[in-house]
This record gives sequence, C-alpha cells and structure tokens, in this order.
Amino acid sequence: MTVLSRRLLSVGAAALLLLVVAAAVYVGGRRDAPPATLAQMRQRHGSAQSRYVEVAGVSVHYQDEGNGPVLVLMHGSFGSLHMFDEFASMLHDRYRIIRFDQPPGGLSGPVPAGFTMTPEDFTHELLGKLGVGRVAVLGTSSGGIYAYRYAASYPQDVTAVVLTNVPPSAPVDNAAALRRQPFLTRLSSLTCARFARPWSKTCWHDFLDSMFVRRERVTDGLVTRYYDLNRRAGASEFTTLTAIMREDARVIDFLGRVTAPTLVIWGTDSKVLPSPTGKLMIARLTGTKPQLHVVERVAHYPPLEAPREIADLVGPFLAQALASRSADPAPPTGPAPTAGPPTPAAPVTGRRAP
Repeated sequence: MTVLSRRLLSVGAAALLLLVVAAAVYVGGRRDAPPATLAQMRQRHGSAQSRYVEVAGVSVHYQDEGNGPVLVLMHGSFGSLHMFDEFASMLHDRYRIIRFDQPPGGLSGPVPAGFTMTPEDFTHELLGKLGVGRVAVLGTSSGGIYAYRYAASYPQDVTAVVLTNVPPSAPVDNAAALRRQPFLTRLSSLTCARFARPWSKTCWHDFLDSMFVRRERVTDGLVTRYYDLNRRAGASEFTTLTAIMREDARVIDFLGRVTAPTLVIWGTDSKVLPSPTGKLMIARLTGTKPQLHVVERVAHYPPLEAPREIADLVGPFLAQALASRSADPAPPTGPAPTAGPPTPAAPVTGRRAP
C-alpha cells in the first residue's frame, strides 16, 4: 500500500468516525425524555389562577378571568390553556375568558376507561358546572374542532365563533404537511418519531420552530412547557375527547350546522394548513356568513404567534356579533336537534365563577 493510499484510508476512517459521532450526538438529543407525573406538573406549571373542577369523572384544569360576555378559548393538539396567556390578557378587560386543558393533556387529569363523552357534550357539562350559559367560542388548530362541534351541537348557547387555522376536512394529510417542511425539520421529526417516547426538549424545540415564522416567539419557556406537559404518562392518549376528525362527511355536517356569526382567521405561512385551505373552511360554513381574514407572517398558531394582531381582530368582531344579537330573546338550553333551524341566542355577561 502506498503512502498516499494509507493517508486516504486514514482520512476516510477519521471522516467516518466523525460522521458516526455526529449521528450519535444528533440522535442522542432526540431520545426519550424522562417521564413526569401529573402532581409534579401541577406543582411546576400551576398558578394562582389555576382552578380544578370534576366533569364526568375527569379532573379539569381551567382558568376563569375578567368580566363581561363569556369567551371560551380552546387550544390545539399537544397544547394547553397557556397557549392563550398573552392573547387572553389583551381581552379580559372586556370579556370573561374561560379556558381549559383538554383532558388528558395539560394539567387536566386522565380520562377513565370506557369513557364515551364527545368533546361538545363534555364542554357543555363543563360550562354548566361553572354556571355559564351562552358563550362565544374561539379555537385554534384542532381546538377549533372543539369550537365548531360545540357551536353546531348547541347553537342556542353560542353567540359567536372564531376559528384560527382549523382543519376544514378529514383526515388531515400530515404526511403532506411534513413534506412541505425543510429537510432538517423533516429529519428531526422522523428521528423523534423513531427514537423519542416521550419527546425530548430538542424534539419540541424543532417542532415549535417549524410551526412559527416569527421564531423569536419560540422561547425557552414555551419549549419547556410543551416538553414538560407532554412527558406526563398518558398525556397524548387518544380518547373520545381527542379533537381529531377522521370522516370528511362528519366534518361537512358539523360545519354546515354552525349558525352563529363566524370569523375565520388564517396565517399565510402554515405548513400544516396552507393559506388556500381557509377558503375551503369558508365554503363549508354554509349555515352562516363567515368572514375570512388572512394574517401575514403567521403560521399555524395565530393567537400564540401574533396575540396582539389576533386580539385586534377578535375584539371588534365579537363586539359587533354580540351587539347584533343582544335584542334576541334567550331560548332554553340543551342539545340542538340535528335538523331544523336553531333559535338565536343573546350574550351572557357576568362575573367569574368562584
């Protein structure tokens, strides 16, 4: 073997060793996170505003602040009520804002075996426990499924609807969404899916980074909260309360039964639901006359990424929607029939529940 050959072999071996080390470091940052308990997370992420109520045998973490017409906020998959911290602070001087962690996620408790309650019926029972009747609802991402299902099922209790980047069809093509991401994002996602259960902090950083245009909003505090709350045992379990729709015909049915004034907000840069998807949502809301507002330089979570801009849209919309219905008589509460015109409802104002 010549000197040149030996040198090339040595360089090749060193390069291979570096590649192996780099791969090990890369994967090592995307391995399983240590598990956590609900008690630990409640101690770490609960606050003076945290409240707990039992609904159908499930312990629900919620916050209830402000005075005025009631606005219920519904977060997306893997999220928590903290998704709306900044957004809620910009509106609670005008509205009573209620938000809750969708069980079994966030700081809410597990869902018992054999549980069959739907998201809309669960929400109705929760609001009944809090002494709340008619409300406006706002949902982002899959939280919008909670919102439109509730609005469709209990139209007499819903004064207005706001949907921000909500899937208008089913099932969502997650594979196509991943293909729209840059190579390094796809690599991280595939590595985390293969090696991390639950996800590491690096996995959550990469995920959130891919969901934002304004990446300065992806703070260490935000990443830590997603990381912590999703390493609880059972936090990502699929139950009947999981806001996922698998049949397009059911989506069309629910959306067609929404009758309250509706505002659809769409970020221009969502890889999950690109901007044209908002037009499909508008087309399927056949029971009302929805407004569509597209927000520039915002991706999949508008109230989280651009809270001031979204609050500036939502506040005037709710004021107008509530004013237009304020003279309507209040109908009896209860589930809506699947057919026939719903009775319009007036907004409810009031103080926080104790």
